[in-house]
Amino acid sequence: MDATKKIEYRKLLLNLVPESGENIGNVTLRETLQTKVKASGDELSDEDYWLLRDSLIDEGLLEQGRGRGGSVHRVLTEVSAPALPPTSGGIELAKGALAETVPEVAAKKEADLYEPFQLAIINGYTKDNRIKRFISEVTAQQGRRVTGGKWTRPDLTLVAVRTYTFTTPSKRLEVISFEVKPDLDSALEGVYEALAHSAFAHRSYLAVDIREFKGPNAEIPDDRIVQECTRHGIGYIAFTDVSVYDTYEVVCTAKLNEPDPYDVDNFVRTQISSAKQEEIREFLQ
Repeated sequence: MDATKKIEYRKLLLNLVPESGENIGNVTLRETLQTKVKASGDELSDEDYWLLRDSLIDEGLLEQGRGRGGSVHRVLTEVSAPALPPTSGGIELAKGALAETVPEVAAKKEADLYEPFQLAIINGYTKDNRIKRFISEVTAQQGRRVTGGKWTRPDLTLVAVRTYTFTTPSKRLEVISFEVKPDLDSALEGVYEALAHSAFAHRSYLAVDIREFKGPNAEIPDDRIVQECTRHGIGYIAFTDVSVYDTYEVVCTAKLNEPDPYDVDNFVRTQISSAKQEEIREFLQ
């Protein structure tokens, strides 16, 4: 994408975000933008969308919000800033937003969710949270490997190395743990499993398959789960199709935890494979 097209598509993307400050989902925004770009004879990749979205967030024009697949909304001020000029053709967001269909998946057991969940985190969560350098590993099933007990094994672990401009050190290692549950019946136990991960994880999430409650007006009986996650600072992710990040909703954001560096180091050393440990070392150089 050259500089001229980047400017044009940034303007188009911003114009597609409601001026009222309401959230618009990433999936709807991305697909609408791609449709408009395609109509002009060009193509826009998913990666291009994330780059355009992130540049508007960096400039303080958009903020991230909740919703399945994540969302954004305009940053409103008391004195409205002048809107970016419209692109040629007077493109407007259609009143009937693109329907977000949720296909059925065959996974029934918790273990069946691990691999597709990992792919969704790699392809969706990391982009939505602007994580560029990371490794991921399914850490649930390690056989006889000594790890310190069942509740010291997250189902999935993401180890990110994030770079900051004004903080020291500029590179920071962050362990993010995920506990995956196949239904709400097992979710409460998952809250406390995720809480146990705070001994070594900087952020801990519970992720629950809620496919049985899918639908735009579905009433999800998860008030207790939300309450406990909020009380303990655990993140709560609900999804209706484990393979599609666009069906994921971050109901509660995980609070940043500061575990003992020794425990973090010990966790990475004992539960992350040697090859992935080497990748982390390269990121930190």
